[in-house]
Amino acid sequence: MKIDTKLNQTIGQILLTAFLLVGNTSFAADQSVKAPAFVTLDAIPVCYDFGCKNGAVVNLPLTEWEGVTGWFVPQAETAEQERDQIMRAIGWMEVLIGRHTPTHKDLAFDLPAQDDVSHLFPGQQDCIDEAVNTTTYLRLFEQSGLLTHHTVIGQAYRKAILDQHWAGQVKELITGKRWVVDSWFQPNGYLPVIQASEEWEDISLFTAVVDDSRKEEKPSFWRRLLRKE
Repeated sequence: MKIDTKLNQTIGQILLTAFLLVGNTSFAADQSVKAPAFVTLDAIPVCYDFGCKNGAVVNLPLTEWEGVTGWFVPQAETAEQERDQIMRAIGWMEVLIGRHTPTHKDLAFDLPAQDDVSHLFPGQQDCIDEAVNTTTYLRLFEQSGLLTHHTVIGQAYRKAILDQHWAGQVKELITGKRWVVDSWFQPNGYLPVIQASEEWEDISLFTAVVDDSRKEEKPSFWRRLLRKE
C-alpha cells in the first residue's frame, strides 16, 4: 500500500508539473490549462495563483473523503438530484482542499478592489484555476463511482470582446445536455453555480465574466440576431 501511495503521489507531481508548464502559456480557447485525465485520492493536483502558476498535490485522508461521498447518499434518482449533490460536494471539496493548501484564502472573482492583495497569495484563484480544479474534483467523483447520471467532459469556455471565462462541465448521460459547474463567482468552499451550458454560453457581447445563472432562460438579443431566432 505504501508503494502504491508513493507511486500515485509521484504521478500526481508529474501531472501537476505538466499543467503548470502549460499554465504559463497564452490562454487561447484551445490552449487553456487542462485538468488531469486520471486522479487518485492520495495524489490530487490542485493549482492556484492565476493560470495555474503554482500548485500542490494533496493526499486527502479517507476520513475527509467520506465527508464528500456522504453528499451522494442516497444515490440520486434523477439527474437534477445528482446536480444538487455535485454542487454541495464541490463546495465541501474546496473546504477540505483548503485545509491542505493556501486555497482557503481564495475570494470570489479574481481580486478585491484594494491596493494591497499580497496577503491573498499564494492561494487566490482565477477562473482558469477554478475550472481546472473543479474538473479535477469532478473526475475524482466519477472515477470513484459517485456519478450515475452524468459524465465529466472538457472545460466550458466563453469569450466576449473584453474578456473570456472557463468553468468545469458535465453532461447528462441520457439527454446529452451539458451543464456548467462554475466555482469562480464565490469564495472558497461556497456552492458553485450549476447552469445549463447553453445558457451559460449566452453572455453579453462585451463581457464573459458575469454570473447570469439567475437570468430568465431565453436567448439574448445577440444570440437571436446571430442565430436568426
